Amino acid sequence: DHRLNLLKYFTISEPLGMNDTEIFVEQNPKNTTMADGMRVLKVGTELITYEGYTTIRPYKFTGCKRGVDKTTVNSQPKGNIIGLLDVSEFGSQRSVYVDQKTSLQDEVAEKIANIFNAGFEFCYMDGSEGVNPPFWFNVPYAQWKVYRRFEPKPVFAEGAAKSHFSWHMLSGGNAFDVFKPDILKEEIKRWPAQQAERMKQDFSRVNFGWLGYFLPNEKSIGTQPDIIEFVTGLAAAWDCPVSLNANLHGFKTHARTADNMEVYRRWEEVRAKNWLTEKQKKMLQNVEQEHTLLINEKNEFELVPYDQITDVANGNREVRAFSFERDGEWYVVYWHISGSKKLELPLKRSDVKLYETIGKEGKITGLKNNSISVPLSNRRYIKAAKATKEELINAFRNAKIVN
Repeated sequence: DHRLNLLKYFTISEPLGMNDTEIFVEQNPKNTTMADGMRVLKVGTELITYEGYTTIRPYKFTGCKRGVDKTTVNSQPKGNIIGLLDVSEFGSQRSVYVDQKTSLQDEVAEKIANIFNAGFEFCYMDGSEGVNPPFWFNVPYAQWKVYRRFEPKPVFAEGAAKSHFSWHMLSGGNAFDVFKPDILKEEIKRWPAQQAERMKQDFSRVNFGWLGYFLPNEKSIGTQPDIIEFVTGLAAAWDCPVSLNANLHGFKTHARTADNMEVYRRWEEVRAKNWLTEKQKKMLQNVEQEHTLLINEKNEFELVPYDQITDVANGNREVRAFSFERDGEWYVVYWHISGSKKLELPLKRSDVKLYETIGKEGKITGLKNNSISVPLSNRRYIKAAKATKEELINAFRNAKIVN
């Protein structure tokens, strides 16, 4: 199709025959892409891949394979213009960007709209970032080409990307692709958290996703309750959605799925009840302070800031633990990332209480030398009935994991 986008143009300097495997050009191909799958030239009716090129005269593309993707091999006279095809960097199958100044964009938009107009009410414009520069214009321009053909207009519409000029079409957008759990908090700070305030000014919302669902292994802690809580709490603070990208195998296999899903459930209920005050939302918007949503003794929600205890069990990553204060007393919420073991803590049995959930006491086993043993699996809470905050935190740092 003559309406595909080209990134560079070259003038043929020697006639191109039907069987030639080298293409001579006037311009220096220096810095032309050498990425696998993207070395494609559009030459008349034909797509031609190349293995390399020269950067001294005579300039030429070498190792050319003719008629790829079932295109028609053709000859070209000296002086004709050819171009570097704008190949998408995503996907295993070759896909290319259209020239948005041509009628091809309208043709594609018409086909998409015909599908939507068959009875759909919601629209997600995936790959919205896949446009020609300048992106601030062509992202919303491509969306508008489709959106204006929708009848009726979508109840909700979202795009993988949006710019300021998408505000009248999209109710949400800018979902970032899945980040690994070990870096998720920092990436959320860097991307969605930065976008949330800007998009709110455009009467829209950033999607705090996609959130993957990863199993713990030797290289990663996997998806954990505190990671989900960080994202969902921040999203709720900006009245933004979250999205989960997962599968049933992951849910069934992950030992902490019940805890992970409980975090989602609590925050979704908070949203549904419009429970958060504006003061609480402002508090949650501080990305440097994490919070946890508790269910207290009265079966009511309670929001408290909490801080991670680093180097639990002398740096063993199997345990996640966070300290927080409520009603003048210090607590630690803790769990094992993937299994079920015991945790020995250098604390007196009389100085602490264990809770399966807030208000429901659990069993503590007293040990010699003023130590205790507590279950280490799903989320539990230890309250410092007599111990100080420092004693409680140091006990977790000096704890011992027992199989």
